[in-house]
Amino acid sequence: MRFIDSNIIIYVATNHPKFGSISRAILKRVEDGEEAVTSSLMLCEVAWVFEAMGKQGDIKVLLEKILSYKALRVESFDSDDLIVGANLMSTYRIDFNEAVNVAIMERLGVNEVYTNDVKHLGRLGFIRAVFE
Repeated sequence: MRFIDSNIIIYVATNHPKFGSISRAILKRVEDGEEAVTSSLMLCEVAWVFEAMGKQGDIKVLLEKILSYKALRVESFDSDDLIVGANLMSTYRIDFNEAVNVAIMERLGVNEVYTNDVKHLGRLGFIRAVFE
């Protein structure tokens, strides 16, 4: 099982010219039954991006679509994830949201993430970034 980073969803929803097609293929596999996990924090990030873009009216439809994927598990974070995330942030110099998601991944035993975020997740030796 792989974790889905927010950028995958955003690339599809915004029809990104460079990364949209690969991201669409990833979500299509999940929609077709490939088991994956994301977090409630990731879905909030998607909503925040759309809000910042002035696309508040698209948020509900987008979230309903993503949440309809039966093979996609949405994991909430807990207080331990926040503390572990804060430690990971300091240790690896990644942003807090990414660190909390890494804490969630560690808790679930997930070590692969669908993302093209090599700046943060791609440089962690214990997480494999996949963008194919």
